[in-house]
Amino acid sequence: MNDAMILNKSKNRVLAHLIFYFIFICAYDVMTYYVLTLDFFANTGFAYVYLGLALAQVLIFLIAFGLLATGQKWTRIVYWFAYLANLALFYVPIHALLQNLSQFLTLGTCLALLFVEALILFRIGMYFHHNPYCRIFYDHILSEEIEQKFMAAAPKERKLVFDQTTTASTPGVAPVQEIVEEEVEEEVKEPLTYPQMAFRLGLCVYGELIVFPILCTLFSSFFASFDLQQVFAVREMFMLCIFSAFIWTIPVFYLYYDQPRSKTIVWGCLAVEALLLIWTGSRLYGYWASDLYPLRAIVLFGLLDLVRLGILVYFAKPVLTTPHRPEPIHLP
Repeated sequence: MNDAMILNKSKNRVLAHLIFYFIFICAYDVMTYYVLTLDFFANTGFAYVYLGLALAQVLIFLIAFGLLATGQKWTRIVYWFAYLANLALFYVPIHALLQNLSQFLTLGTCLALLFVEALILFRIGMYFHHNPYCRIFYDHILSEEIEQKFMAAAPKERKLVFDQTTTASTPGVAPVQEIVEEEVEEEVKEPLTYPQMAFRLGLCVYGELIVFPILCTLFSSFFASFDLQQVFAVREMFMLCIFSAFIWTIPVFYLYYDQPRSKTIVWGCLAVEALLLIWTGSRLYGYWASDLYPLRAIVLFGLLDLVRLGILVYFAKPVLTTPHRPEPIHLP
């Protein structure tokens, strides 16, 4: 594999991580906004203030990730400027907390969630400096360890192909068949590694958090009550997706760091999803028994939730069926 192919493969890997990180930031902001709008918190009005902060944060990192996608070395410094700008957003909840200490629970929760997000963003920033693929993409430096991985010959299989050709025959002589043996090399597709599965599973989980509530919002008329005044689907679907994103974040990180116990954790998450499905069924039965919603709305929501779970199981299945194959390069 030549240097151009190595650079292109590293570029694709880094770009995939950029997309994943941006989706994660959006999903985390949506989750935080939902938490702040819970009835448990008295000052739900601050949730709208946080919504403005979240939009500013998304715009900042959209610009930073867009520049990082160019592969220029100096763009990594831009990420840290974006990180500092994100830390500056802490001023808003801190100032509000100092002005009104009675809202400590709401504002303290917001600060705690922002702090956790800041730790994750710091880890992402270190990824762009220490990851071997990032060093190839930004610094054009190929380490010996990753060079051996790229240059290692892929597993091959030999396939024998017998081509029968007939030689020119003379009158009265039977034609002679020549058997020509050809060797055809077929490249065996390597199974996915745990970090690759983490990327796929993360896209699925955080993508569902955005897509399915939007679908319920767009088609809210199908889930409306008889008097067309209430819609249960948007809140219920958002709550289900938030809970799924919360529990599946654990196996995503375990898979990303290539932990051998990831398969056990995935089984545990599937068990939790099964219990959540039973709980959702009881909720839907309650809506139907209240005589507020038509049966059509209940059935459609149930089918939509089953589709969501089916997609989730599809992306989790490779973890359960593929034996653990340690990644030769440990990602930071």
